[in-house]
Amino acid sequence: MSIEWGPATKAAAERQAAAIREVATERRHHKLADQAAAGEFTDYADTHVCPITELHRLCCQYGLTDLVARVANGEFDGGIAESNEWARSSSGQATARELSPEMRAVFGLKNLQ
Repeated sequence: MSIEWGPATKAAAERQAAAIREVATERRHHKLADQAAAGEFTDYADTHVCPITELHRLCCQYGLTDLVARVANGEFDGGIAESNEWARSSSGQATARELSPEMRAVFGLKNLQ
């Protein structure tokens, strides 16, 4: 798992973990909270094809219905600060290099390291 922590990514992970812990009643819920705290479900983690969708799937599977709705409604989606951290990360820079210069400009990824 590759997660480059910045303040926004850390805050997103902590927000997800806290929400899960609020409703956790089973051991697997606490494990899910630990995974969230590790950043596994933040939008820009390189852990799943779509980390937030994986969080949604697991909340459904584990019967965390209140969280299912919150995840689906975008409460835990990454914001601009998290996006900017990712764009500066090695993963973001590698992704940017695969895009044409025109597409990098569209996404604001002009300055490659």
